[in-house]
Amino acid sequence: MARRDAGCRWDLSGGNTMTTAIEIDSSAAHVMQQMVYGVYIVGSHDRAGEVNGMMADWVMQVSFNPRMLAVSFENDAHTLANVRDTGSFTVNLLPQDEAGRALAARFVQPYDGAKVAGRSDEEKGHTHHKLDGVAYRLSDLGSPTLDGAISWVECKADTFVALGDHTLVAGRVVGGEFRRESDALSSSYAGWTYCG
Repeated sequence: MARRDAGCRWDLSGGNTMTTAIEIDSSAAHVMQQMVYGVYIVGSHDRAGEVNGMMADWVMQVSFNPRMLAVSFENDAHTLANVRDTGSFTVNLLPQDEAGRALAARFVQPYDGAKVAGRSDEEKGHTHHKLDGVAYRLSDLGSPTLDGAISWVECKADTFVALGDHTLVAGRVVGGEFRRESDALSSSYAGWTYCG
């Protein structure tokens, strides 16, 4: 039997919970919520050079030769528009510790405040510049790489595949930097879910 269940949930223990309701079988939603994902920050920029960072956990390697990653973006994501515009993005891996969790928490809000249902008119009109106050550098292609990341890769977008309410972008890895050995931040460590 289908019921209304939360499909997207980020609870930061500070009362900032974003929820998108979808119709799904409750058992299936619980199974999906048990899956462990990495928690990454995808960096992007537009043609004018304005940078953006977005939290993503649906990220995976999809090819050895050539080396490729795929990232799943909500169809209306600001970062997806940037990637379509410039053809490149970075994926930043955060440390699996409280510093990594705190850094990731800065990227939970969507770029456009109107994207979250139930917000006041003032909050709906707010644009979240999530990199404000975050130390970063620009990659060779112009996307942000976070100083707090344990490593990062840069990709040139290769393939865009529409899949329901998301678009899967496969990108060729063209650069990156390994900074230090550490487990990467995961959804199970952070206690957050974006699934269901």
